[in-house]
Amino acid sequence: MGLFGKKELCPVCGKKIKGDVLIKIKDNVPLCRECSAAINMETMMIPYQTPESIRAHLDYRDRNQDKFDSFDSDLDLKAGSAVFCVDNTQKIWYCTTNKRDKNPPLFTYDEIADYQYTENGAPYVPEEKKGAFAKLFGEKKEPVMIHSMKLHIDLNNPYTHTIDIEMLSLDEEVKSNSFAYKSNKRAIDRVLDALDGMTGKTDFFADDSEEEENETYQAEPADSPMEQTQQAENTEESWQQADTAPSLEFGAPDEEETQS
Repeated sequence: MGLFGKKELCPVCGKKIKGDVLIKIKDNVPLCRECSAAINMETMMIPYQTPESIRAHLDYRDRNQDKFDSFDSDLDLKAGSAVFCVDNTQKIWYCTTNKRDKNPPLFTYDEIADYQYTENGAPYVPEEKKGAFAKLFGEKKEPVMIHSMKLHIDLNNPYTHTIDIEMLSLDEEVKSNSFAYKSNKRAIDRVLDALDGMTGKTDFFADDSEEEENETYQAEPADSPMEQTQQAENTEESWQQADTAPSLEFGAPDEEETQS
């Protein structure tokens, strides 16, 4: 296109392409800025997309927006720079590092294929719990330097195949016995617990005790003044019929009773 040549039209929406091109799809075809900004799929997939597949993707994103507008979070977790939110009623969730994202990709529980937590690139193996004697007199394990604490999630989703939650920045290292390591590990464990509940491995979201606490207590209706008067008369009448009236005092017996 020359300096004064005719501007290209976006093959998706038909609008004129203005300014710098952000995204090009199959056959090196450019998209306008509006369509480019609405795309949310893995980068390596974009060069293989056609105008038709992009339109289908944008329809998918519109439906995603409708779901997100009704998203009612039951669980909000922070892990590293990511937030992990779950709507257990609708069985949908999302994970994003962009807190200002007003339309993050949503996923269903069924789309979770697998997940694994690794440290320094190797699957994490929890230490065996030691007894009090072993803790005091057993061999001490030397702390190691940790440069990667990553939770990897595989998805069965047409546009997002994997999600990685990295707890440490690129050049960051922590000791395995440090406060920073333990804090990051607790955050990861909370996300893993949620994933276990979402995939049916545990009953993480089943909390009957909470439901019982939230139940509204309904007190029995108070007796009317007439009913209270009638109850008092019945009580007095029963006392008069008895040999002795009931004693309401509790203490030492009378001296006469003691001498007898």
